[in-house]
Amino acid sequence: MEKKTHQGIWRRMCKWLKPDWIFLFLLAASVLLLVLSGTKTEVRSFEPPPLLPKLALLIGAMIAMSAIATFGAKLDRKHLDDYMFQMVANGAVIGIVTTLFVNMLWEIASDILPPITNDDLIAVMIGSWSLGYFFYRWRGLNI
Repeated sequence: MEKKTHQGIWRRMCKWLKPDWIFLFLLAASVLLLVLSGTKTEVRSFEPPPLLPKLALLIGAMIAMSAIATFGAKLDRKHLDDYMFQMVANGAVIGIVTTLFVNMLWEIASDILPPITNDDLIAVMIGSWSLGYFFYRWRGLNI
């Protein structure tokens, strides 16, 4: 009996789009975001919504995005080998921790540093996730 090999679109995409290329692109994009964010001088005025609708929106968005991310991680784990998945996941942890520390340091030194924007923090997260991935890629998971 011949075993049927079924390759879904996700598996084919994982073979075509190697994580090295994706993270190299993300690293370049994060540097571009930082440069473009530094050239912005426009400040938008915004009146925040009342607390209850804001909390409802934030909690709803957090739950929805967590569910989508969990589903995406499940697909990654299913179609990537365990070593590659661990590099991507560990790189994500590096990205989150780095972003938290950069934000914390910026808040502590807010009197002497220019203001940090949301675009800056997103660029820091993308760049540090990419760098974390490459550190694990070059040195291995047991560093």
